[in-house]
Amino acid sequence: MLDPRRQLAELVRLLEESGHLFAADPAPITESLRHSSLGTEERLLRRAELADRDGRLADALQRNRQGVFWLWVVAATALFSAAFSATFVLMDEKGLNFFLILAGVLGTNTVMLAVWLAATVFLRVKTLLPVSSPSTWLRGRDSINQAVLRLYADEWRKPAVRWRIGAASHSLWLCTLAGMLVCILLLLTVRQYTFNWESTLLDNGALVQTVAALAKLPAALGFPVPDDAAVLQGRLNGNAAHARAWSGLLIGSILCYGILPRLAAWAACTLLLRRAAETLPLDKPYYQNIIRQWQSAITDADKGGEPAPAPLPDITADNGAAKWAVTLETEWPDKGWYKNVLGQDWLDQGCADSRDAAAALRERLAAQPVRLLIGIRAHTVPDRGILRQTAALAAAAQGGAIVQLLQQDTADKQVSDGLEALLPQWHAALNSLNLPWLDPPHAAQKQRACASQER
Repeated sequence: MLDPRRQLAELVRLLEESGHLFAADPAPITESLRHSSLGTEERLLRRAELADRDGRLADALQRNRQGVFWLWVVAATALFSAAFSATFVLMDEKGLNFFLILAGVLGTNTVMLAVWLAATVFLRVKTLLPVSSPSTWLRGRDSINQAVLRLYADEWRKPAVRWRIGAASHSLWLCTLAGMLVCILLLLTVRQYTFNWESTLLDNGALVQTVAALAKLPAALGFPVPDDAAVLQGRLNGNAAHARAWSGLLIGSILCYGILPRLAAWAACTLLLRRAAETLPLDKPYYQNIIRQWQSAITDADKGGEPAPAPLPDITADNGAAKWAVTLETEWPDKGWYKNVLGQDWLDQGCADSRDAAAALRERLAAQPVRLLIGIRAHTVPDRGILRQTAALAAAAQGGAIVQLLQQDTADKQVSDGLEALLPQWHAALNSLNLPWLDPPHAAQKQRACASQER
């Protein structure tokens, strides 16, 4: 029962708890939101959006929502068509028994609506049976699909899901009734019918009272209805003069006793579903851990002699500096490598792949205050040339500079060969330049996972 943003946050929680590697490292994103003026839940929602830098998780949720929507469209179309066809067959004769037609159109709908109403009033269902959970009949092929199924399975077990099911059921019944009504209107427009009624047990007086009671609501809405004389003359006989009144009663009955009650039930389920809309479960240990990180003071942890990164600048404060992103040496295959780094909107400035390009960039940096994000390939050795270029660009950036070490996420293992040995070299080199740096997102997440397992 969560909206798309909360669904994304819950999906990030499930994936992070299972050790999934995100497109953006959640740790620096969490730190970047420490001093945000947003509320706690809003910060958690923003954190999830930033962790899903490539939009893969949001796309997975959107595809599922679209799949459910199109499934509903197919079901609604099938029910509309089936109801239309069944009504066409039911009205295939010129002389129609009014009560048989009315029972055929509204009988099943009325019974099922009464059953739903009784179940809603008398049955206090807290959860659904596990067999009805999507996780029992769907299986994902990767960690994201499996987490999505877990997310929907968790929602499926909540009490408010009864209103979701009710709203979907009523909407499909409305499509069925619409198919019947459209068919009846079409046939009454192009064909001349007569209506009669028959009964072995009921006499004329009882049928007159029954029709009068049935006609009260349609008559109040302006539909023509048969009078007592028309009812008496309609027993076993079809009279064309009264056909319009009987057809008005038929159409009015479908609206008053079929469509309007279903519409009211759908509206009630939709309203109750909105009232039952949930916020993020902030009491879960996952969210409590993040909230404690925001509430606690920053302390230097003992890294066992390993070099620690220089502290990140306070990028949450808007000092008027533009935010540029540039790669060194060659362009990076992932064109969106800079998106949402540390929760900021960086403007891509391409690649400083030559001395002339680097010099031109330094001139532009000197002309205005800019905070610079420098993307460097982590699987190369930090030689003097690239370090001098990095230091020169950082010195020209009046708003400060941050180095993002980049690792290509690919199935080719050779790309990351030796990365564990190279990262400490980069850390030491960048610390000597007093430049803050960020590890490659996947590498940083793997290091934290390994450290957590060792503890």
